[in-house]
Amino acid sequence: MSRAVLFSGGEDYTDPWHPFADTSVELASILRADGFTVRTVTRVDDLDTLLQSSDLLVVNAGGGQQAHPHDPRLRSALADHAGGILALHVAATLLPTGDFWEERLGGRWVRGRTMHPARGEMRLLRDADVACADLPTVIETIDEAYSWLRVDADARILFRQSYADEMHPVVWTHVTGGRRSAYCALGHDVEAYESPAVRSLVAGLARWAHGADGARGV
Repeated sequence: MSRAVLFSGGEDYTDPWHPFADTSVELASILRADGFTVRTVTRVDDLDTLLQSSDLLVVNAGGGQQAHPHDPRLRSALADHAGGILALHVAATLLPTGDFWEERLGGRWVRGRTMHPARGEMRLLRDADVACADLPTVIETIDEAYSWLRVDADARILFRQSYADEMHPVVWTHVTGGRRSAYCALGHDVEAYESPAVRSLVAGLARWAHGADGARGV
């Protein structure tokens, strides 16, 4: 059985805007339903230990406005992880100092540029360049529409959303040094995971990041 570690905000990394404990329960449920065993941790020390025997890291935590005191240890743990990574929502803000996280993830939240309008109805449109019958053309949910994320030219953009007359990438996959990473900007709160299409998308991204080339939806 595939082993996943879910790194959740709530202890070492937390903020006043995101109910990490609740959304991590939803993520763990999605992963277990898809055949993963899941260990959820909220401390970098525990993450470092468990990653040594895990196939997939799921990141549901975010950074604040400045570098975090635990950033050096988190970066070290991530650098040593040879398996796949699936990052959700505010995880794009992590490790703001240096290029490591952006290079691994294939993009990031850029402070002073990236933003989102008020949480509300959101439509994800499958990218025109993605030919995959298993991916829906449109996904509808309630969430924050992240806009003006910076995305690497080598990333494979799967979904975009429209805001201010522009189409903004919000879901992508990326491979660097043979290591797979997937990012999905969804996941502000529990309601964001109520859509069956969103749950299916997250499961598909996890399978792909884990290394399942035949993963449905990716």
